Amino acid sequence: MKKVIFLLLDGARCDILNTLLKKEELPNLKNLIHDGSYIEATSVFPSTTGPAYSPFLIGRFPGHVNLPGIRWFNKISYSRNRFTSESHRSYVGLESRFFNQDLKKAYKTIFELIPNSVSIFNEMTRGLDSTRDLTKYSKIFYKLSSHFMGSSSIDKVAFSKLENSLNENNLFHFCCLYGIDSKSHLIGSDSVEVVKLYKEFDTSLGKLINKLKLSKSYNDTLILISSDHGHSNTSQHFDLVDFIQSKGKSVFYYPLIHQKIYKDFDASVMVSGNSMAHIYLKNGDSWSEPYIQNDHSDIIDSLLLHDAIDIILSKNLKGGINIISKNGKAIVRDEESSIYYQPLENDPFKYSLPEGYYTYNEILEKTFNTNYPDSLTQILQLFNSSRCGDIVVSASPGWDLRDKFEYPEHKSSHGSLVAQHMKVPLISNKKIGSKVLARTVDIFPTVLDYLNISSTNKIDGQSLNIY
Repeated sequence: MKKVIFLLLDGARCDILNTLLKKEELPNLKNLIHDGSYIEATSVFPSTTGPAYSPFLIGRFPGHVNLPGIRWFNKISYSRNRFTSESHRSYVGLESRFFNQDLKKAYKTIFELIPNSVSIFNEMTRGLDSTRDLTKYSKIFYKLSSHFMGSSSIDKVAFSKLENSLNENNLFHFCCLYGIDSKSHLIGSDSVEVVKLYKEFDTSLGKLINKLKLSKSYNDTLILISSDHGHSNTSQHFDLVDFIQSKGKSVFYYPLIHQKIYKDFDASVMVSGNSMAHIYLKNGDSWSEPYIQNDHSDIIDSLLLHDAIDIILSKNLKGGINIISKNGKAIVRDEESSIYYQPLENDPFKYSLPEGYYTYNEILEKTFNTNYPDSLTQILQLFNSSRCGDIVVSASPGWDLRDKFEYPEHKSSHGSLVAQHMKVPLISNKKIGSKVLARTVDIFPTVLDYLNISSTNKIDGQSLNIY
């Protein structure tokens, strides 16, 4: 019987994996790759836990399922009823329970398509029988311990739950491993302790493979290993909330929502992964009026002057997205299954792409090895969400957008459009077909294809043609 095991190695960096593989310090992973494949793929924007799960579990970019960030504000909902919880969200902590209800109902999750599934340390579980959510009642405790104290026990528990589930008649296993990400935030993503966790993962992987081989099920099992985002060390902090307040705005933001929810405010700032943020702006007396960039050019111009800000995005009146960086300006818009890109004053990404129309595959190919892989695709999908900010900012490398004194202070961050955050490993114990450039959104159709399961979902990715 065919089955799939998906290991989500949260926050794994390709460069660290590559170094350890070359040094022969990940023997089990190296053997798996020898029989299978190892390629790099692009994640999504924002490149952060939560939104970056939608490609794996729904087969769509986060903007297409209305999940634009780990935190968001909904201007329309707030304008209708300021007291409703539907107007704002932070999936950090207790509000993570709203993941399932906030996702667009039109798209079936992988658990709805494959009832014989199990999930470990994952919040996006719609369609999964409660008995198959193997960490339903313990995930909060282990996640908090991992996040605040850097405890690596969460990965040991995850592998233990996974190995036990192999004895059951399960077709799909979704296992989240948070240790590397949590420790990276606390002490840096290339620290000795974090590198040690890569090696511990390799040891656990070896035990898993041995168990599959002893049960003679390894040959029929597809093992996929990937990440939701990368990481880069953070040395400087830019408090975006303070900045917007310095412009005379009263700001609604997490975690201080409760003291402001009954007061009037004229802006909201929602930071995701700490290296990107949505900025929502009140237009006059109304939250429902459409945003016009020129009305807030002072904010954009001032942001651009700060070293912390790399890319600034906003809608324009012609239905496109304005892209501004210190390198230049451009416009991008969706044109019926193609992308129109128009550099105006130099290329903000230094792509050197001529003005014109490109397919989504062409954009991936032409930008994959740049400092901003697949950014045009990711910008368009993000702004497809009705919960997207009026202004979206992506932080410069080495910076994040949170107060230095928030606990725990992050020594490594993610969420932005830069390659360090967007590039992730994609590893399989079986050969990947002709496709050498991939997005994480390709994993969903690959799993369904391997298990011979069809879906009526609109899918953003393409099967990797495993053989």
